[in-house]
Amino acid sequence: MKINEVANITGLTKKAINYYQEKGIINPKQDENGYREFSESDVNKLKEVSLFRSLGLSLNEIRKITESKFSKEELRKCIINKQIENELRNKQTELLEKLLYNADLEEINEEIRELNKKKSIKERLLEIFPGFYGRFYLIHFSRFLEEPIKTEEQEEAYNTIIDFLDSINPPELPHDILNEIDEALDFWTDDRIEEIENNKLQSIENPEKFLMDYSEEIKKYQDFKDSDEYLSSPYGILMETMKAFGESSGYNDIFIPAMRKLSPSYDKYYENLLKANEVFLERFPDYK
Repeated sequence: MKINEVANITGLTKKAINYYQEKGIINPKQDENGYREFSESDVNKLKEVSLFRSLGLSLNEIRKITESKFSKEELRKCIINKQIENELRNKQTELLEKLLYNADLEEINEEIRELNKKKSIKERLLEIFPGFYGRFYLIHFSRFLEEPIKTEEQEEAYNTIIDFLDSINPPELPHDILNEIDEALDFWTDDRIEEIENNKLQSIENPEKFLMDYSEEIKKYQDFKDSDEYLSSPYGILMETMKAFGESSGYNDIFIPAMRKLSPSYDKYYENLLKANEVFLERFPDYK
C-alpha cells in the first residue's frame, strides 16, 4: 500500500512515517516506478510505535520493547523509568513552589543537581540487573539515596559509582533462565519487593530475635540451598550467577564501599548487616 493509505490507517503524518523509516523502524520496498510500497508488517510496526509514543516512550525504549517481542521485563523497565521521571517532576514542582517564597536560587540549583544524581544511579541500576533483580536493587538502594552530598568524599564516591555502573556489563544468563525471570514478574510486584526489604531491615536490627523466631525455617532453607534440586533450579542458577558477578565485577569491592561513603544511612545499614551475619554464623556455624 502507498503512504497516503498508511497515513490514514495509522493516523500518522507522512513526515512521521518518513522519520520512522529513516530510523530503521520500517523498511518499505519500492515498486517498478520508484514509489514506496508498505507491507502489512510495516503498518503493524507503525501502529505499535504510534501507540507507545502516545504513552510517552522514547524511540529507543520502543525499539527495545519490540525487539524483545514485548517481554514483561522491558515493559516493566519502561514503567519504572516513568515512575523515576514522575518522581523527579514532582520534586521539580516542589522546588518551583519554593521560588514563590523567595527561596535562594543557588540552593534550588543544588537540590536539582542532587535529584539528577539520584536519578542517574537509579536508572543505571535498573538497566544493569535483569528482571525483578533490577527492581530489587532499585528499591533496596533508593531508600539510601535521599541524603544530600555534602563532602568531597561523598562526591568522589558518587563519581566512583557512576563510573562503575557505566563500565560493567550485565551478568550473562541463559535464555531459559531469562524466560523464567520474565514469567516471575507478575509475582514480584513492587509492593512484594518492598515488603521483603522492610522485613530484611527489621531482621538485621534485631537478629537475635529473628533467629529465635525463625530458626527452624532458616535451617530448612539453608539445607535446601545445599541440595542439587536448588543448585539446578532457575532460581539457584540465578543466585549463583549473581554471586559470581558480585565477586568478579567489582560490585563487592568497588560499588559497595562507594555506597557506604556516599550514604551514611547505608553505611549504618551495612554495619548492622555485618553484625547480623556474625550472630547468624554463631547460631549456625555449619553454614559458613
